[in-house]
Parts: sequence; structure tokens; C-alpha cells
Amino acid sequence: MAPSAQLRSGGRRAARLGQRAFTLIEITVVTLLIGLFLMVVLTGTYFAFRDRETLKGEARALAGFLETVRTNAAIKGKTHRVEYNLKEQLYFVWFPRKAEEGEVFEGDDDDAYVAGAYFEMPSRTGSGGQRVFSCWIDRVAFGDASVVKDDVVKIDFAPRGGGSWHYVYLTNQEGEFYTISLNPFTGSADYYPGEMKIPPPERLK
Repeated sequence: MAPSAQLRSGGRRAARLGQRAFTLIEITVVTLLIGLFLMVVLTGTYFAFRDRETLKGEARALAGFLETVRTNAAIKGKTHRVEYNLKEQLYFVWFPRKAEEGEVFEGDDDDAYVAGAYFEMPSRTGSGGQRVFSCWIDRVAFGDASVVKDDVVKIDFAPRGGGSWHYVYLTNQEGEFYTISLNPFTGSADYYPGEMKIPPPERLK
């Protein structure tokens, strides 16, 4: 074979090898991009699922807490008080305390109560170091259509019920809601997915 033919043959072989190597690089890059895309999608899906389950779990926990407070008020025959702090995103119960000698409590005097254990809404640390809530109390609503969104709400649980019927709306980063409704007469606290509307008050006949 002539030297020029050998050169041409060697050049074509090198070109084929170069083309094959370039194709492998392309496949590797595409595979990495697909892997990164799937990782982002799956991570987002995981966090969305986790926050959804956290929202449901917090709704269940709050409903159980309210039923416990209502039951304790009925058993002990003394008014208990629940406080929702929408600024700090926590809730807790105020237990009635025994008056010391010479003390006189009047009306809804806060001195007549002692704070019990509090429960904070779940949160995590964001990329910038800030506190990010997985879910939180969006608002507290009452049968007269009044709503509290960014303040402190205190609700008394009387031994025989009454005066504490209200709705608590929990939400998360995905804009999903759970509604907790307490019936103070039966002591039942129910939770529902979504934003349950408050029924209009019955007209007096």
C-alpha cells in the first residue's frame, strides 16, 4: 500500500475514533443533566409530600389538644383557656390556679391562670438561615364571621361548654389548607382538608 493511502486510512480511522469519543461525551453529559433534573424534581416532590403530611399531622394534633382541654375543663369543673399566638406561631393552654390567701380574681383576670406546655408550629432553617414554617396557623374564625389573622387569640373552655366554638385554619407553602372545628357542647374537635366555610347563624324564629 502506498504511503499516501496509509495516511488516508489512518486519518479516517482517527476521525472515526474522535467522532466516537465525542458521542460518548455527549451521552455522559446528557445522562448527568437528566440525573440532575430528576434529583430536582424528586426533591421538590419529597418536600411537597412531607409538608402535606406535616399539615395533616398538625391538624390532627391540634384537634386532639382541643378535645383534651375541653375534657379537662369538664372533669375539673373549672374554666381552661387556650391561647393562639399567630405572631409567634404557637398555641398553649392556661390552667386555672388556686388563689392564694387574700387574692381575688375578677372576670377574665390572667393572674387566675398559669401557662401550660406550649406547642410550636413546625419549621426548618432556610437557605439564608431564616426560619421557614412547614405549616402555620393562617387565621382563627368565629361563628359571627369575625376573623383574626395576625394577633393573639384567647378562648375560654367552660366546664359545661359554650362560648368557645371556633375554627382554626392551617396552611402550608403549597397553599393547602386544613380546617379544625371545635364543638364546645359535645367536646368534639374535627379536622377537614380544605377551607371549611363557617355555617351562617340560624335566624331567630
